[in-house]
Amino acid sequence: MKHATTADFVGTWRLLDYSFLHSDGVVEKPWGTDLRGYLLYSAQGYMSGNLGPARRKRGVIERTDPTADPTARPRRNRRYIAYTGRFTVNGNTITHHVEASLFPLWVDRAEVRYYSFEGDTLILRTGPIKSRNHTVIAQLTWERVC
Repeated sequence: MKHATTADFVGTWRLLDYSFLHSDGVVEKPWGTDLRGYLLYSAQGYMSGNLGPARRKRGVIERTDPTADPTARPRRNRRYIAYTGRFTVNGNTITHHVEASLFPLWVDRAEVRYYSFEGDTLILRTGPIKSRNHTVIAQLTWERVC
């Protein structure tokens, strides 16, 4: 497999799919199939990503666990992702060096993604993430806009 260069990523990408690939073979669509999002890579080495479900409730903190204590303070869930910073390409990975994020814990973190290209489609995958009793990989599929 030929490794990509920074130039291969430069442009604007529209989100087509966001899936969790579980180790037991289950494919989960945490936001469904109606998505909105863009990922931008500049020739100067900067990136910005914003993505989420197309229809979100305005001004509402959604409860993700209907069995949770209704008097407990709801936890903000990850129904929208936004971050920006520099990026580097090395071998079969692209690293997003997070400088600003909707999630404060992501700031100053390196978000490593495994990439593959299929024509004008870019697929980014996380490494394996432990999730309760199994492992999951987040996969995002993007279509080049320009």
